[in-house]
Order: sequence, then C-alpha cells, then structure tokens
Amino acid sequence: MTRADLHAHSRVSDGIFPPLEVVRRAHGAGIGALALTDHDTLAGLDEAQREAERLGLAFVPGCEVSVDVAGRDIHVLAYFVTVGDPRLQALLAGAERMRDERMRATLARLAEAGVTLDEADVRRAAAASHAIGRLHVARALVSRGHVETLPEAFLRYLGSGACAYVPKQTPSASDTLCALWDAGAVPVLAHPGLYGLEEPERFFADWDLGGIEARHPSHDPASEARFAAWAAARGVAATGGSDWHGDERPSAYLGCRTVAAEVVDALRQIRRRCRA
Repeated sequence: MTRADLHAHSRVSDGIFPPLEVVRRAHGAGIGALALTDHDTLAGLDEAQREAERLGLAFVPGCEVSVDVAGRDIHVLAYFVTVGDPRLQALLAGAERMRDERMRATLARLAEAGVTLDEADVRRAAAASHAIGRLHVARALVSRGHVETLPEAFLRYLGSGACAYVPKQTPSASDTLCALWDAGAVPVLAHPGLYGLEEPERFFADWDLGGIEARHPSHDPASEARFAAWAAARGVAATGGSDWHGDERPSAYLGCRTVAAEVVDALRQIRRRCRA
C-alpha cells in the first residue's frame, strides 16, 4: 500500500531542511505521496514539486495557516493550493506582516527582561524562512548563548505566560476558510487533539471543512479512531501526517504517521466537487 504523509515542513517556514531535501528524505523513507505544508507560505512548493516529479513521488502542494477563534490559535492545512492565486497570496501576505509584527514585539519584551537580541539575530536564525515565528526566536536565543536549549527558551521566555510571550495575531476562521475554498484549496483541520478541548467535535461543528487530520504524532490510537469517525460522520476526508520539521523532534520522524494514498484521491474529489 502506498503511504502518504500529508503534513511536513521545510526551512522556508520553521523546518530544518530545504524543500528539495524534504522530498528526497520522504522518497528514501518509502513514502509514496507527500504534502509540503509550510506555515503561511507557498515559497517552497515549486522546488519540491520539481524534485518529486524527478523521483516519481506523488506531490500535494499545501500550506498550514493559523486562524484565531476566541483567542485560540487554530491551524488549518490547505491542500492543492495554487501558487500565484491572488486571493491566497493576499491572505498569506497578511499573515507574514502579522508574524513580523509579533517578532518585533517579542524582541521588545525580551529587551525589557534584560535579554539582548535584535532582528538581525532572528533573521539569521530563520535563514531562508518566509514565516518567522517563535521557534526562530528560540534558535536565536540559543545561538547567542542566552539559553542552552530550545525547550529552555520557551520555558523561560517564549511560552504562553512567559515574560516575552506575545499572542499571535491571525485572521478569523470564517474569512480564512472562505479564502481557501475560493482559491480552490481544500481546508483540513490540523491536529484537533492539540487544542485542549474536551469536545472538539462541538467546538468545530460549524466549520466548513474538507477534512480532519485524524493521524498525528500528538494523537493516541483512541484519539485517532475518534477523529476518523468524526470525519466519516461529516462526510469529509480523514487525513494524517508526521508534522515533520526536521531532526529536532526524533519522536515525530518523517513518515511516523501516514494514511493510504486513497486519502489523496478523496481530497482531489472534494476539490473537484467544490470547483464544479
């Protein structure tokens, strides 16, 4: 059975490796279909697509966008995105501006706490990223010697409730979902088990989704079965993936969570129905 990993990141957002290398590693791991889903950017898709075609690996162009719901940061995976679509580009350009504003506010709070770090430090840590986030600030803190590890950076400075934590500013869920459908992409709720909700089925009941990410490293088998049943009850796709960012999290290795290739076909069918 062909395995599909529908959640992976490259260094154009907060991953470690370039898109080309992500595809090569997926191929080497025996993955037959891969979705590159970098945060709030499509910058790596062309490179990944070319390498996937060279290797004969099925490729799903995607991204992962953040939305705000009552102060909660919720993630939506978008599949079969079109690079250059003006509606999608406008959405992602706004997200990039919000990320830059958050980064600068974080640096200001670090300065108030006596930690010297400037924007150039963060951009060096971000390297080729088009979506700067807290992880890049954490890497800069490590490289400047303010902390020894990434977990320490989040515990002392960047995690929720820490002295330099700045809430993420994101667009509304309804606006984002509409923009994704209008752009011909299929929106899928990412890792529903990560949001600390007792009844995610009720919280997301009114969302116009094309799928739910049932298989994810943060979900235990019972949760995966529950979310797959939820997807079936809604008549949407039950997707899954490793949420791989590189080698910083050995427990979430590329291909650690996969779904059958038929799930990719189901997403295509949903896209075709909505574009008809």
